[in-house]
Amino acid sequence: MNVTFDFTGKVVIVPGAARGIGREMVAQFAAAGASILAADRDAEGLAETCRALDPSRIASLVADVSSEAGAASIVDTAVQRFGRLDICVNNAAVAPHTALLEERVEVWDTVFAVNTRGTFLMTQAAARAMIAAGNGGRIVNFSSGVTTRGSAGAAAYSASRAATEAFSRVAAVELSPHNILVNVVSPGLIDTQPKPLPPSMAESLGKRIPAIPLARPGEPSEVAALVLFLASDAASYITGAVYSIDGGSGIGTRPAGPVVDEDVRYDWVTGRE
Repeated sequence: MNVTFDFTGKVVIVPGAARGIGREMVAQFAAAGASILAADRDAEGLAETCRALDPSRIASLVADVSSEAGAASIVDTAVQRFGRLDICVNNAAVAPHTALLEERVEVWDTVFAVNTRGTFLMTQAAARAMIAAGNGGRIVNFSSGVTTRGSAGAAAYSASRAATEAFSRVAAVELSPHNILVNVVSPGLIDTQPKPLPPSMAESLGKRIPAIPLARPGEPSEVAALVLFLASDAASYITGAVYSIDGGSGIGTRPAGPVVDEDVRYDWVTGRE
């Protein structure tokens, strides 16, 4: 099945666009005909994201979503450049990993400033612009599978993502009268790292991947495809939802061997082995 989307005439904001999933989302929205404001704090990475795209439909802005001025400048720039705003994808995030007893309060505050406050500020600014235009809109926020399980070293990150999910449900309720749909994408292990991997990371992934039910990491293109679906007319009756895209890792682990012992089979009809 070949699934395509058409976002011709639509304007999309993608904060966190300098690499990985953000860069892939910019590419896929561009391929689908959208005009895009790509934002990030990393000017060099942002330039690389936009380099090969149609300059008439792509704009970039170095900005920090964790500040009111930064969030407002992203939305204002998109509206001034393209005349409207239809979709906001809040991908910007930081994810330092530190043992709980070694966690520093300034790192904790930074994680919440970017991941949670940044999502709030961008959602608020985007929603105000969408309401002023009267055309409705779509907001897609990002979470993580670590919100539902204890992941060592991820205290700040998992807490910030859980807060984002709770916030997004409230936003979905409050913005529904304006036909603004708010949903959350929650990726699992996605292959965004440059190769070759550091030996310690490669060893860690070598242990994790076999336990994923689909036995592989996800690709940024797969996450981007889910985001485009939620931003499209195909998702017009979905709001306040959290979509896991994790290869099944949130529901269990891949069996290490045969599910049924070949030497002992039970006949459920006759009741005999």
